[in-house]
Amino acid sequence: MLNPPGSFSEDELRALLANSWQVQVAGLEYVPVGFGSHHWSVRDTAGRSWFVNVDELAAFPLATDDPLRSLRNALSVPRALVDHGHRITAAPERTVDGGLLAELGSTNSTDSTGSTGSASPAGSAASPGFAVSLHPLLDGESFEWQPWDQADPALAAEALAVVTELHAVPETAWGTAEVETFAIPKRAALEALLSGQALDPSLGPFARNASKLIAWQAPTLSALLAHYDCVAEAARAEPDGFVLTHGEPHLGNFMRVGGRLLLIDWDSALIGPPERDLWSFGLGDPRLRELYRLRWDLAETAVDLARFAVPHTGAANERATWNALVDTLAALETTAARI
Repeated sequence: MLNPPGSFSEDELRALLANSWQVQVAGLEYVPVGFGSHHWSVRDTAGRSWFVNVDELAAFPLATDDPLRSLRNALSVPRALVDHGHRITAAPERTVDGGLLAELGSTNSTDSTGSTGSASPAGSAASPGFAVSLHPLLDGESFEWQPWDQADPALAAEALAVVTELHAVPETAWGTAEVETFAIPKRAALEALLSGQALDPSLGPFARNASKLIAWQAPTLSALLAHYDCVAEAARAEPDGFVLTHGEPHLGNFMRVGGRLLLIDWDSALIGPPERDLWSFGLGDPRLRELYRLRWDLAETAVDLARFAVPHTGAANERATWNALVDTLAALETTAARI
């Protein structure tokens, strides 16, 4: 994300790191990278370096009735992989109580095991909440996102080998990963707009234009959702081939550390068809490749709209979200013409 959230202070984050991980912060710096999670780099008083992920639970990228539970289960995957000796990722650090997350930004903050974390100031309103995870800061080479068919072929082949190894991991190293449901996150809000409802313009500067944009695209989006549902229903009935999947193995989610290519950022990990990862490489069953290509854009549309369905400003995060929404809807027009 391009700017930090305003729902908690860095002092609260410092306190949470001390309480949940016994990390005494000497230096804390916001890192405007990626889009979806907030990040800080941390130097502690012992001279160690850490990377902090802060995920807004209301914006969790998977469709779930309990984002904290689902994020905790997703992060159990890299922890289990490392614990079982699979050298394809790095794992989040456990809290002092053995959990992988600590909750921040609500008046009754607890970590994933139930112990109390840093709470909001007394008398303040509870926020939707954020989930914090702590990772060793990796010293290596990062990559910018780009389609695999435009990336260096040798790098793409190496990344595919990592994904293939992931899909072969035995169930004993799956952690507590949840199973793919094929549901599209934030779909209800999208369908409300498709039915003719509009966002309250007082929510922020993008609400009115978002409503107009979706109304204009309503026939295309409704047809694509119906098509997606048909293909997803068939895929849901064939769970025998499900494997452990990452969900977003694009180039930006790889790092080269110590000569090895590592897959990072596991908040979308699920047990599902291998095509959930392979579609971006142009591999797998063509029917499921199409399913996941379409799901990516439909989910991006719904999640982006959700950011404008709540109070928002014209800050950098919202401007980037608006641009992404416009681009995604253009891509869906192309998809509709193809199928």
